[in-house]
Amino acid sequence: MAERLRRFAVEECSEASDEGAGSRTYEILSETVASDPALLSLARRCRVGQPIPNLLFAAVKRMAAAFPGSELAGHYGHAVTGNGPTPDLGRAFTEFSLAHGSRIVELLETRMVQTNEVGRCAYLMPGFGTVAAENPDQPLALVDVGTSAGLNLNWDKYRYKYSNGDEFGPADSRVVIECDARNGLPDVPKAFAQVNFRVGIDLAPVDLGDDEEYRWMQALLWPEHRDRGALLAAAKEVWLQSLPTIRSGDAVDLLPEVLKDVPEGSALCVFHCHTLNQWPAEARQRFDSLLREVSRQRAVYHMPSEGARVSLRRIVGGHATTLYSARRQVHGKWVEWDTDARVSHESELP
Repeated sequence: MAERLRRFAVEECSEASDEGAGSRTYEILSETVASDPALLSLARRCRVGQPIPNLLFAAVKRMAAAFPGSELAGHYGHAVTGNGPTPDLGRAFTEFSLAHGSRIVELLETRMVQTNEVGRCAYLMPGFGTVAAENPDQPLALVDVGTSAGLNLNWDKYRYKYSNGDEFGPADSRVVIECDARNGLPDVPKAFAQVNFRVGIDLAPVDLGDDEEYRWMQALLWPEHRDRGALLAAAKEVWLQSLPTIRSGDAVDLLPEVLKDVPEGSALCVFHCHTLNQWPAEARQRFDSLLREVSRQRAVYHMPSEGARVSLRRIVGGHATTLYSARRQVHGKWVEWDTDARVSHESELP
């Protein structure tokens, strides 16, 4: 457990990690927990199958928000202003966590890490544009697996600004997503395609209209990430006006039923972000087989964003061809497409 937390500090929290999220606060606290047997014992109470550091830090942060006068809440408040962690952060975290251990354990045993990173639309949008370019006379049909609150289903209601000068989406959108396009973008239409079907699937859909569920979503944001908090708040306002359809249940069980409702004459795109890492290998294989089986009746575009990459593949007649692949920062801060943007070959599910 200690080693796991130390890897988390280096690979995901360190500012030196190009692909990580970056948080000096959580880098320090990862070492704090790794070095303290009592905190390690607390971490072991995390729900099975969940990313332990993320869940632990979110639970403590949520509890600190309930005690705004606490020393730890003051540390978090200082970090969100961009001033970095303050002295005695580790001590304050340790004392607070042990003092409120029973309530923190309740969160660890009942909550899940269900971020809904709107910034990820920065690399999803070019995928939807590619599907639209290949099917110019068809509207898009979108299915988001592991959708959380379904914020990414509203991708076409957001404004996109890329470092190469490209801009997309409604100019008056409350949600403005900025992304460093390190080597440009794929050639996609400036105008968004019509979407005539959008459904999300999640084991435990998040209702942002519920105050406590929204507060938990805020707790999952890392202390320094003020921009993510602003994006979440803006996307929530769009969500309240354009509530997505979300089905609750196991994706492998529900997907056949959902796909039966997809209108004929639409371009089907199934996508997911950091979802399959929480699935057992058997479920991933069943999911892949299901997409290939459906592709014998209609083309399926599959856009997985898992691990360190996002890709887009076209599946027809059971055979998958990768259209492109890219490295991207986990929250969509940057994207770097493969030099050969369209690489065609048989591909397996990531």
